[in-house]
Amino acid sequence: MKKKANQSKSTEDFIKAWTQGPFPKEVQKEANSVLETFLKGESNSEVEAYTIPLEFGTGGIRGVLGNGIGRMNVYTVGRAALGLSRFLASKYKKSTMVIAYDSRRKSKEFAEVTAGIAALHGIKVKVFPAVTPTPLLSYAIRHYKAQGGVVITASHNPPQYNGFKAYLEDGGQLVPPDDAKIIKAINDVTDWNDVQLLKTTDPIYKKFVSPVEKTVFETYKKKVFSSPIYNKKLSKKDRESLRIVYSPLHGTGGVYMKDLLQSAGYKNVFLVPEQEKPNGEFPTVKYPNPEEKEALVLCEKTSREKKASIFIATDPDADRLGIGLRDENDNFQLLNGNQVGSILCAYLSEKVRAAGKSEFNYHIFKTIVTTDLQLSIAQKNKIKIKDVLTGFKYIANAMNQIQKNPKNKFLFGGEESYGYLPLDFVRDKDSLSSALLVLEVLAEKKDLLAYLDEIYLKYGLYLESLKSISLEGEAGKLKIKNSLESLRKSNLVGKSIGKRKVIAVLDYKNKEAKGEAKKTAFSGLPSSDVIQLILSGNGKLTIRPSGTEPKVKLYSSFESLKSPGSREEIPGLKESLKSEILEAESQFVKMAGLDG
Repeated sequence: MKKKANQSKSTEDFIKAWTQGPFPKEVQKEANSVLETFLKGESNSEVEAYTIPLEFGTGGIRGVLGNGIGRMNVYTVGRAALGLSRFLASKYKKSTMVIAYDSRRKSKEFAEVTAGIAALHGIKVKVFPAVTPTPLLSYAIRHYKAQGGVVITASHNPPQYNGFKAYLEDGGQLVPPDDAKIIKAINDVTDWNDVQLLKTTDPIYKKFVSPVEKTVFETYKKKVFSSPIYNKKLSKKDRESLRIVYSPLHGTGGVYMKDLLQSAGYKNVFLVPEQEKPNGEFPTVKYPNPEEKEALVLCEKTSREKKASIFIATDPDADRLGIGLRDENDNFQLLNGNQVGSILCAYLSEKVRAAGKSEFNYHIFKTIVTTDLQLSIAQKNKIKIKDVLTGFKYIANAMNQIQKNPKNKFLFGGEESYGYLPLDFVRDKDSLSSALLVLEVLAEKKDLLAYLDEIYLKYGLYLESLKSISLEGEAGKLKIKNSLESLRKSNLVGKSIGKRKVIAVLDYKNKEAKGEAKKTAFSGLPSSDVIQLILSGNGKLTIRPSGTEPKVKLYSSFESLKSPGSREEIPGLKESLKSEILEAESQFVKMAGLDG
C-alpha cells in the first residue's frame, strides 16, 4: 500500500522523535528503519505505529502493545499520565489520584509509570496493590474524595492490547468540557524528554505513592448490603439453595466476586478452575468477552459438573457481566445485555411502584442504542427515564446532574454492551453489584427466563442486534467518515426498510432532527458522530464509529409488530423479529454504502 507523496512534515517528525533520546537504542534503531520505509513513500503496520497517534475515544486510549506514538508503551502511557497530571495540578492546590490495573501484559508497569508521573507533580497517589475490578476504582475515587483516577485495562480486547482510562473526582470517566482540556494537555506534550519514568524505589515515588487499603472493599460491601438491591426479605435458604458458577475469564473479578456473593449469603459459588486466576494471555478463550458464546463454554461445562442453575462471567476488568441460565430442557440459555438490563430495570422499577407514593423522583438512564423495552418499563411504572450517548461516562454524568436536587434518586443505568449499574455510589458499570442483583432476582422469582417472558408480555416484545464492520487503517477511517456523511445528506424520511417506514432521523453530530423527531432528544447531550433512524412500530437503526476499535457499529432495536398474548407465542414472534432485523440490517448496510 502506497502513501500519498505529500506527507506532512509533522508526520515525518513523529517518527524522527523516536530515533533519539529518551528512547532506548533498540527503539531508536527500529524507528530509523521505519523512517527509511516512510521516506520511500511506503506504509505498513510498523509505519502506522509511528505515524498515527493513539487517540482518546469513549474509553481513553487503547491499542496494541509496541513501540511508537500509535502503540501502548511506557512513553505513550506516560504522555497520557503527564497530560492528566498537569490538568489536576493546575486545577487543584492539592490533589489525589487513585490507580487500578488489570491482569494484562504490562498493566502493573503502566500503573507504576502513571503513579510516578503523578508523584512528580506533587499528587498523592493510591494504587491498588493487585489486579482490581474497574468499578472498585470508580468507588475508591469517591471513597478517598480524590480528584482523579486511572485504570490500566483494555477491557475485553485480545492479549496484545492494553489501555489507559482516566477518571475525575466524581468517579466517572472524562466528559465535556474537561475531556477536551485533558486531551489538549496530552497533545501539548511534544517533547518525549518531558515524560519522566520514575522508579518505584525513588524517594519521590515513596513519598507520594501508597497502596489502597483492604478496608476500601469492605466499605463497598457494607454500602451494597445496605442498598435497595439487597433484599432483606429473602431467607437464608433462598440464597443457599442456589448453585452458581462464576468465571472472571482470567481477569480481575475472581477474589472480589466470590467474596461479595458469599458475604451476601450465596455459599455455593464455584469458580471455573481453568479461568480462575488472573492471566493476561487469556489462554482458554479467543476473546475474554462475556458477550462471546465461545468464551462461556467452560462456564457451561462447570455448571453441569456442579449442577448449577446459573453461571455468570465478567470481562478482564470486571465491569461487564454476562449470564447463562439452565432452562426446563436442561439447556443453558445465554441472555444478552439488553435482556439482563431489562430484567434488572423491571425488577427495580416494580419494587419502587409496589412501594407506593414516594417523596423521591426516581431516574433511569440508558444509552441511545440500548433497548426501548426499558423505556416502556420506566413509563408504565411512572419512573423518569433519559437516553444518553453511548459510553457509560454519560450515564455517570447524568447521575451527577440529577443529584443536584436532593429529591432525585438514581435507580438504574445500563447499556446494551453488558454494562449495568444498580447503585448510586459508583460511577461506572459494575459487574459486582449487578451480579448480586441478578441473583437476588433469581432467588425471589425462582425462574429468570419466565420472569423475562413476563416482562415481554407486560411491556412489549423487543429484540435487538449489533452488527460490526471492521475497517482497518486510514482507508477504513475515511470510508466510515464518508459513509456517515452520505447518510446525513440523504433524505431518508419516508423510505421503507422491510415492513417499516423511516419516520424520523436524528443526527447527533449536527443535532438535526428530521421527520417526527424532536430536537429535545439532544437535550443536555454533547455532539457525537451518530445517526439514528426511527422506524414505525417502535423500531430503531443506529450507526456510529467505535470509539476504541477500527470498526463501525450498526445497532437494531425492534418491537414486535404483533403483541404476544401468551408465553407460548413468544418464541415464534422472536423468530419473525430476527428475520425482520436481518433484512433491515442488510438494507441499512447498503444504504450506508458499507456493503462493498
